Amino acid sequence: TLSHRIVHANILYDHTKGGDNPNRHYANNKIKTTKYTLLSFLPKNLFEQFHRFANVYFVFIALLNFVPVVNAFQPELALAPVVFILSVTAIKDLWEDYRRHRSDKEINHMDCLVYSRSEKQYVEKYWKELRVGDFIRLRCNEILPADVLLLSSSDPDRLCHIETATLDGETNLKQRQVVRSFIDLDCEFDPLKYCSVIECEKPNNDLNRFRGYIIHRSGRRDGLYKDNLLLRGCTIRNTEEAVGIVIYAGHETKAMLNNNGPRYKRSKLERQMNVDVFWCVIILLVMCLFSAIGHGLWMFQYGDKKPVFDVLSPEGTDISPVVSAIYLFLTMIIVFQVLIPISLFVSIEIVKICQVYFIHQDMELYDEETDSHLQCRALNITEDLGQMQYIFSDKTGTLTENKMVFRRCTVAGVEYSHDANARRLAMYQEMDSEEEDCTSHGGTLPRRDSVTSHQSGKVVLRSQSTKSHRRTGSRAEAKRASILSKHTAFSSPMEKDITPDPQLMDKVNECSSQMEFMRFHCQPLNQIPPDLCDIFDFFIALTICNTVVVSSPNQPRQKVDDCKGKRQRKILYKTQNYLNLYAADGLRTLCIAKKVLSKEEYASWLQRHLEAETAIQRREELLFESALRLETNLQLLGATGIEDRLQDGVPETIASLRKAGLQIWVLTGDKQETAINIAYACKLLDPEEEMITLNADSQEACAVLLENSLHYIQAKFLCNARPDPQAARDYSGIHFSSPVPFLVHRLGLVIDGRTLAYALDKSLEDKFLAVARSCRSVLCCRSTPLQKSMVVKLVRNKLKVMTLAIGDGANDVSMIQVADVGVGISGQEGMQAVMASDFALPRFRYLQKLLLVHGHWCYSRLANMILYFFFKNAMFVALIFWYQFYCGFSGSAMVDQWYLIFFNLMFSAFPQLITGTLDKDVSAETLQELPQLYMNGQNSEEYKPYMFWMNMIDAFYQSLICFFIPYFAYVDSDVDLFTWGTPITTLALFTILLHLGIETKTWVSLLKYMFVFFFIFAAAFVSTPIFYIYSIFVQSLCRGL
Repeated sequence: TLSHRIVHANILYDHTKGGDNPNRHYANNKIKTTKYTLLSFLPKNLFEQFHRFANVYFVFIALLNFVPVVNAFQPELALAPVVFILSVTAIKDLWEDYRRHRSDKEINHMDCLVYSRSEKQYVEKYWKELRVGDFIRLRCNEILPADVLLLSSSDPDRLCHIETATLDGETNLKQRQVVRSFIDLDCEFDPLKYCSVIECEKPNNDLNRFRGYIIHRSGRRDGLYKDNLLLRGCTIRNTEEAVGIVIYAGHETKAMLNNNGPRYKRSKLERQMNVDVFWCVIILLVMCLFSAIGHGLWMFQYGDKKPVFDVLSPEGTDISPVVSAIYLFLTMIIVFQVLIPISLFVSIEIVKICQVYFIHQDMELYDEETDSHLQCRALNITEDLGQMQYIFSDKTGTLTENKMVFRRCTVAGVEYSHDANARRLAMYQEMDSEEEDCTSHGGTLPRRDSVTSHQSGKVVLRSQSTKSHRRTGSRAEAKRASILSKHTAFSSPMEKDITPDPQLMDKVNECSSQMEFMRFHCQPLNQIPPDLCDIFDFFIALTICNTVVVSSPNQPRQKVDDCKGKRQRKILYKTQNYLNLYAADGLRTLCIAKKVLSKEEYASWLQRHLEAETAIQRREELLFESALRLETNLQLLGATGIEDRLQDGVPETIASLRKAGLQIWVLTGDKQETAINIAYACKLLDPEEEMITLNADSQEACAVLLENSLHYIQAKFLCNARPDPQAARDYSGIHFSSPVPFLVHRLGLVIDGRTLAYALDKSLEDKFLAVARSCRSVLCCRSTPLQKSMVVKLVRNKLKVMTLAIGDGANDVSMIQVADVGVGISGQEGMQAVMASDFALPRFRYLQKLLLVHGHWCYSRLANMILYFFFKNAMFVALIFWYQFYCGFSGSAMVDQWYLIFFNLMFSAFPQLITGTLDKDVSAETLQELPQLYMNGQNSEEYKPYMFWMNMIDAFYQSLICFFIPYFAYVDSDVDLFTWGTPITTLALFTILLHLGIETKTWVSLLKYMFVFFFIFAAAFVSTPIFYIYSIFVQSLCRGL
């Protein structure tokens, strides 16, 4: 099989047989996202439902009732609960699949313009009729039907603007470029003149990569990039018309290959619950075995004298006590089946959906500035939010705004502090929401067409920015800015509106005047004085970063300078000092440099670069090598300092999470000085605590540093001091080579990317983890996306702790996916992190309430609900078990079979659904004021293994009371079996509901009415007269069937 795809134009094969078209093997554009057909629905759906062990168990129990020798209930009646649960799930799945079918049909029958060779024009066709190799015409505001290679655009710059919100959630427009060889076409693109062949990579789900080349008739090859590809699902904007050729269609498009459903994760509580379900099975088998042995002994004592109640085999022969005990064992499995709660799994799913709904309704988690809510993308791990122990956070865009504001710069060793710009930023900080309201009442800007000039947009934007704006900028503000100027890269006027430094402005004006004078007198540009030349080169390099500029032969700008080496070293020394100062101030730094090439050097480099551009295999590697050949021996021009401001509430949030016992690690790609400064600003690092810095140039040096750090921690905190009792936490479950006790001390750890790579080696990872877990704060600088995920995986797997990763960019995706819970911030870097996350937040500060309040509630509610399920089912089954001592362990029940079958579905299902959704053990205000209460969930205080056994013991004890009170009340009386059994059932049901009422912490109106209703319902249903009427009705109905 070829490792790449070859695409020809279909119009060249319109008059040939279909078998001759080289594109015939590629997928068509018809999509089908449904899971079932009319014939496959029933078997396929049942097969999927039987993947859950509980469903298999209950079906087995129901089918066992059809065996006459061992049945305990009416077979049809025993099937009712299982059929009900399977039917509800099947109907839900069928409805969802039908909705998918309708959506598929609607999409497949959308129209698009496809070129027809016979009609020599574009004709309308359905999307499903589109094929790879077809030419299609796209119009403004039209949705792309397939992945299309852009060959022509009505835009003067041969650009096509698209909106990719359906792919990555980003609403800002992206630019796509016409293929290089078609940019200079003077006339409209004519498909009939197209005779090129496209070779590209096979279909894949990488939205940010497309590699290939186009081969023309002349043999010339031009490289193809992701900027040439328009992806299915995107929308054409601000471009009147575009033409392209289909490369990938249908299920082979990148959008469809990325169309994965929400990820399924199993929560820690669910894993623990499954262990207790297993113990319930063991208890069930023990009770059945005890009953079977008791029945065998009971039968054995009669010897040859058979009791009057003995039942013969189907052949009319006597059944031995052993065989009778085996049959009884199977019968008791049916009778005691209620011990395994059939409705527990369904109830948990319902409660989790309700919990997510109420979390979404929390207006304190809504961000007005960005108009975004909390999103829950994984419905089955809400309770994990209340058990987190480690938080791994990105810095840029997560703790900070990721809005880059220019602050200072240095050119050729001369620093320009931009004091006026600093005062302007201070003014932005003081703006309040009142002023924003004034701006919004001042009128809205009209939407402009794509022909709006960049200059006019810039003028209006500057006038708007003189009005008030909030510090972070609103979504409306960002949208207004993007409408005004399609080329702008700024998300708010605060970033774009810069007050120049007067000294630098004078230099720029002097440089401009000098150039005008030289141009007027036809003097060469290389005669510009060195200080002005530095200014000139600095701003050119800053404007065209990562660009190669070819000067005209008659206007060389490079001036030969004998003192260049000495001057460059001086500039290098001064710039480095300023870079250190900028980093100490928490500014993000960028160095500006240039390199002058001769004509021969440039030609040699260009040839290799073009070869790298047209390569399909190893393209990224070859382009990186090409960049390395160019980016060596650069001449330093200067540097800039950009401020990335902290988000509101970050220091307070980190401090509160710390009090809650959470360990916070920051993993960032920033340089060490900048990261440390931000860490102090957000209170991750405390000035009063000592800091361990690990910077090593080799693995051996890293090993020595880690060993010394371990000895230092051991000597200082074991011999001379005691760790902070509030911050200290003891861990277990991992063995390291060093005997250091793992307590969290008032220490900070800072490690750079190179050292982190050494520390994550198999031979050193245990030592690194021993040092890191002993520190109160950990800061990993210059870390790559892979290193971030490796750190999270190391902590999660080695320490066996619950981890949460939070980030906002594509470089955080791997870390988010590795953690137990992944949280994405819908920030300035797009929506890649959100798309990969389990939960999405507008701001970092909302993490506090999500974990400390909603996480605590979700965990507490579900833990108590699960324990209550085990309690009530065990108590009800125990009533029947005690009766076996009085009926010869025959498997009889003093309770009507309807009570046994519908105990979970009718009598006791709904009250705990309400408490599991609405109960609050502590108010939201208290949970936020006392973050220490969160440790309750970290230590699994609500659901420990012994609690299961305590509830089982309590259930058996209370069942004894409920059984023997009516027993002694009716002793020596002549009442029938059900007349005696009905009060037992009533008393047990009241006890179960009363137990839930006692366990409920918060009584809301709905809970009160629900409990009153169920008390009345239970009393009415199990009362003797109604019970007999109901029994007669059921018996007559069964006879009719």
